[in-house]
Amino acid sequence: MADILKPEVIWIEGRCYRVNDPTTEVTALQEHDLYENDVGYKYDLDEGDEDDEFEVIMVDNSRFKTSLHVSKHYLGSIIGKKGSIKSRIERDTRTEIKIPRQGQEGDITILGATAAAVKAARRRINIIVISSRLKMRSTHFLSIPMNHPDIMKRFEEFKASVLRDCASSRGLEESLFIKASKLHLTLGVMCLMDNEERLVASKLLTEAKDKVLEPLLRGHLPLKIRLKGLSYMNDDPSNINVLYGTVEEEGDAKGLIQQVADGLVDHFYAAGYMEREHGRNNVKLHVTLLNSKYRNRSANVNADDGSSRNSRQPRETFDGSQVLKKFADFDFGVMEFNDIHLSQRHSMGPDGYYQPTCVVASITT
Repeated sequence: MADILKPEVIWIEGRCYRVNDPTTEVTALQEHDLYENDVGYKYDLDEGDEDDEFEVIMVDNSRFKTSLHVSKHYLGSIIGKKGSIKSRIERDTRTEIKIPRQGQEGDITILGATAAAVKAARRRINIIVISSRLKMRSTHFLSIPMNHPDIMKRFEEFKASVLRDCASSRGLEESLFIKASKLHLTLGVMCLMDNEERLVASKLLTEAKDKVLEPLLRGHLPLKIRLKGLSYMNDDPSNINVLYGTVEEEGDAKGLIQQVADGLVDHFYAAGYMEREHGRNNVKLHVTLLNSKYRNRSANVNADDGSSRNSRQPRETFDGSQVLKKFADFDFGVMEFNDIHLSQRHSMGPDGYYQPTCVVASITT
């Protein structure tokens, strides 16, 4: 039974909305599914606009207008089969929506008799865009590089020891290990389909420095992170897909990296650019060390979350029982937390780490 005190909610441009029918099984932010099934929620067209961050202008005495950029990858979801979804939004909000034709550049324009109607239509379009974005394979991820020279050296020692001492373990081979230069702490993943979306995500990360990082880190710098100990992503150590390293803060800053990760994900989630991992309230902090998706695929680029360019091949697990028994508390060393990257998957920089779209340094005082 649904908890009426904790109804289903969605975020649109920093504003929180409640789904009217909490008993209806819907995926959060799937406005196009709601339209097709003729169920869901509606916006109050007279709602106040004090929190809106987009511009609505009066074009003449009887019409208002707003424009918004939408990646071409999402236009089909907004238009719908034979224009059904676009027509439904126009009818429900009493607006006219102009969408660039295929092959044309430009923004979506919304015209309406009132500013409230225009805003309502824009929010509905945003819901569709957010839903479509969250369904697509990630192109970028937030990361904390863990490729400090000392940690990379210890990782190579760990790799050599594992291959020597656990050689009899089923499915264990050198190709499963991530490259030392790519060691990182994954905070969250997202899909950014064009330059405009990448600029927005970069702006969000820059804003997060003041809104998330500075309040949490002030008084705790320099913050040092130790990579120590092993864990795995499933319940059977003899059938592992991902073996990862765990992190802990040095000194009295216990739990601070978890707060940073959760705060960043919340920041991007509120903007519709990131989804919480499997509905978790807390980010699962992990530094991938071995991944079964890397197996025998040296021609491909190791991904931050285990994906590869040939993901259709069947995935073969490995037996990590001996590794966990012999190296459960392996200490990879300590590094200073200096920055957070908006990293591009499948794209490497000159240092062997993922090519950054944006880098935000931690506060220094």
